[in-house]
Amino acid sequence: MRNRKYCRMLLCLGTAAIAGILYGNEAKAAETLKKPLITKEIAMALNAHLDIKSVWRAVSAENQYIEGLEDIGERVLLQMREEEESDETGELVLFSRMKSLAGTRVYANVTNYVNVRQKASTSSEVVGKLYAGNVATVIEEAGDWVYVNSGNVTGYVVKQYLLFGEEAEQAIEKRYTPKIRVNANTLNIRSGAGTGYDIIGTFSNGAEAELLEQGKEWMKIRFSSGGSGKTGYVCSKYVVVTGEPEYGETLAEEASRIAAEKKAAAEALAKKEAEKKAQAEKLKIDTAKKVADYAKTAVGTAYVWGGTNLYKGVDCSGLCYAAYQKFGYTLPRVSRDMAASSALLSVKPDTANLRAGDLVFYASGGRVDHVAMYIGDGKVVHASDYTTGVIISRYNYRTPHSAKRVIY
Repeated sequence: MRNRKYCRMLLCLGTAAIAGILYGNEAKAAETLKKPLITKEIAMALNAHLDIKSVWRAVSAENQYIEGLEDIGERVLLQMREEEESDETGELVLFSRMKSLAGTRVYANVTNYVNVRQKASTSSEVVGKLYAGNVATVIEEAGDWVYVNSGNVTGYVVKQYLLFGEEAEQAIEKRYTPKIRVNANTLNIRSGAGTGYDIIGTFSNGAEAELLEQGKEWMKIRFSSGGSGKTGYVCSKYVVVTGEPEYGETLAEEASRIAAEKKAAAEALAKKEAEKKAQAEKLKIDTAKKVADYAKTAVGTAYVWGGTNLYKGVDCSGLCYAAYQKFGYTLPRVSRDMAASSALLSVKPDTANLRAGDLVFYASGGRVDHVAMYIGDGKVVHASDYTTGVIISRYNYRTPHSAKRVIY
């Protein structure tokens, strides 16, 4: 009887290993184990300190322990208990020394995200999501699922989308490198965790360093000095910790984040458009000022009726016409047509509204008969008359009739 029990034990061990029971495939093992042994129970023992010899003594004290089972016992112990008055039928119990996943970290090994569900079923309600690279902690196993917590989301996730054990830890270490970022103008690096230790270096605002140990008052860091890496301590209240693992989101958190991202994107776009518009406006103002500066170079040039040469002679409209033509803008040739042009923007003829390059018109009896170019500081440049030629005057040396902007 005793020899038969030993033989059955060894046979079951070999059969179970081949069937995959050593790797958690209980269903396959149960299918493989046929009579004369009946698999009535496969019990998972979660105690990581299970000792095969102790279990052997407890369940079969009258039998001598079979040496050589230690290596197998590190993972599996098969115990035979014969039923009363039965020589042929036994009971198989599996004690596993595989460590429980409870309390271990897992890594979301997905391209985008994996759903976290209320129950261990694909038809169950989605309560949150683990995005690629998110880290979670296992609460318990449930077949092909694990019950996890990540941030504020807790629920079931399909195992196949997660990395476990050493593989998970390696992925976490590779993706996340804890660092500190300095948020003070100058921060001392000390040789120990306290102000009584020597200062061995300093950081400027925004500097980063590798975080080795995170403390409430002091952080141990690794930093570069003289081309080599050194360790030191910095005061916790002057740094921000970055590079920590990222966690999952509840559906409410996801919705809030997406809304915030959309708002931020819209604000960023509006800011970009405003900056673009401001740059375009500045370019227009700068170009109009260049036109006005160019027109000022004609000061002293003779007044010539119909003239458009800033150095040989111009009339009032000829001065404005030639100055703008230099920069690629074509104006009507005479002042009355300039004042009436719908292609030009009407502005109020006062210093609160006029900009360098604007055309200021004057009239006699309601009829425009003169034009000058505003140059800033309440002044205009214009071809006055045959006596004075091109001069600079106050913009209101005559009462302005109207004004037009060429570049707008």
